[in-house]
Amino acid sequence: MRPTRPRVVYYRIHDRTYPRNSRIRRYLADAGFEVVSPRPSRVRGRIVRLAHDVFRLWAEARRSQVVVLSELRLAHAPFVALVGRLTRCTVVIDGFVGLHETAVGDWKAVSPTSFRARLLRLQDRLAVAWSDVYLIDTEVRAAAVRLDHPRARCVLALPVGAPPWATPQPARTTSEPLRILYYGNYIPLHGLDIVIEALGSLAPRRAFSATFVGNGSLRPAIEARAVNLGIANDCVFLDSVPEEALLSVIASTDVVLGTFGTSAKAQSVVANKVWQGLACGRVVVTRDTAAVRELAPIARNLLVGVRSPHSAELADTLAELSPADADTSIATDLETWVAGEYAQFGDILRDLVESRCRQ
Repeated sequence: MRPTRPRVVYYRIHDRTYPRNSRIRRYLADAGFEVVSPRPSRVRGRIVRLAHDVFRLWAEARRSQVVVLSELRLAHAPFVALVGRLTRCTVVIDGFVGLHETAVGDWKAVSPTSFRARLLRLQDRLAVAWSDVYLIDTEVRAAAVRLDHPRARCVLALPVGAPPWATPQPARTTSEPLRILYYGNYIPLHGLDIVIEALGSLAPRRAFSATFVGNGSLRPAIEARAVNLGIANDCVFLDSVPEEALLSVIASTDVVLGTFGTSAKAQSVVANKVWQGLACGRVVVTRDTAAVRELAPIARNLLVGVRSPHSAELADTLAELSPADADTSIATDLETWVAGEYAQFGDILRDLVESRCRQ
């Protein structure tokens, strides 16, 4: 018998405020699913913690119809797949951040020819093979997964979207100096080396004030480079702020910087900050990629793409940029488009749950 309110176990959430899992869980709850998310065990010993977590997953899955593996947790796919098969649950795996693309492509922490790289790629591939629904964030990435995994059951592009706090803000009354904002955790995907060089080239051409919000292993190098380029007085480096404080930070700027990395992943994603900046009515400057162009018809003049992976074009773009007037319809149109994609996800889950109940 089909349950009136299908139950979903959302497993291994690394951060409950992170936009990806927060949005998916909120959608499922609003769409009539009951969502439970067991908190990770805190007992001592990695193996013991894992055993506790898998047992709790199994206990919850026995009373559920769907198991979702949260983003950044692909290494746990074998356990989720096993529990799903034992309990006849639909298995949803969020491949938002792949293991191989991050360690090998972005951070270059693992040699692409090493055994470790092959193992990471295998884990990524098994996560697709073992899922009933494999989630990814852009249609560009979904198409690539379908090409590599022609026998995958369902690969669905579920866009990140903007969180509820990201709402249109009034335009600043003056555009000089140009206020530029970067926020994030200084990962290679963001291409901060390109950004800081571009700001060094921009300085003789236009007055600006750049604010960097966040922390990460690359931050000291970026701060040192700002000093070397002679733009330390034009740059402000702040620690991370709570999510609820980001709105006022974005509202005080003219331009939000997206991603400028050169990895394959950087060419196929749309970062959280891109969605958030657009929803707040700010110009977003980011790399011009096929994934970003998915938003272009909706984002209109607020989305400015930089085609070259070099700092010179970014500097030229910022030098010529005119902050746009706030357009509240863009935020509404973006949300409408995202809601349609999520509705498709909900329909797929309901169909799978109903199909298994009939078996």
